[in-house]
Amino acid sequence: MALGIVNRTENWKTAHSLSPLFGDKAHLLAQRLGEQQPENVTLELFWKGARDYCAQEDREAARERLFAGCEQFGNLRQMVEEFDGFQELQPHNYDFSSDHTEQLVNNLVNTEIDIVLESSQKLYIGEAKFKSGFNAVSKHVLVHQLIRQYVMAKILVDIRGEGRQVVPFLVTEEGASARAHQVRFMVEQGWMELSHMLTWTDVRNLAAS
Repeated sequence: MALGIVNRTENWKTAHSLSPLFGDKAHLLAQRLGEQQPENVTLELFWKGARDYCAQEDREAARERLFAGCEQFGNLRQMVEEFDGFQELQPHNYDFSSDHTEQLVNNLVNTEIDIVLESSQKLYIGEAKFKSGFNAVSKHVLVHQLIRQYVMAKILVDIRGEGRQVVPFLVTEEGASARAHQVRFMVEQGWMELSHMLTWTDVRNLAAS
């Protein structure tokens, strides 16, 4: 709190709430998400994996690999269009053709994931929400936030050849997540489990353990 003004940003709440879980306590959050081997779990916040991957590799070659990785999601536009509840897509949304290479890779490079847990077998990617919803930026190729995060993480895992399973999860206010179209889509595709919808109370309880 600065100047007596309460900081209500999601980043501050996320950092303040998750900081007690750094180090030896990271395994508590992993266990809550079903991790069976929590001994060597690392926790990071505000992860821009694609950006940092490009920074440590040859930039152009890295960007080419990111674009090539989108091939596995070639039917994603059809999947979104057939799912009830989303707004009508723009022609460029989820169009993975070479016409949108630069824009698509920029979407991946600028994608941030609030909470990342890494174990030997899994990469847990968490989105934290406080007084806000799941955004959908129509000018993006990867228009929906949760889908964009999953695509980015899955491509990086495949590029690195780690074989880890990508496991999305949420931290939101009580009852705020299950109603969102993006969440329902992720669950229906089998990309996210209902049991991985955590609340801020869950996080506080873990931090106090």
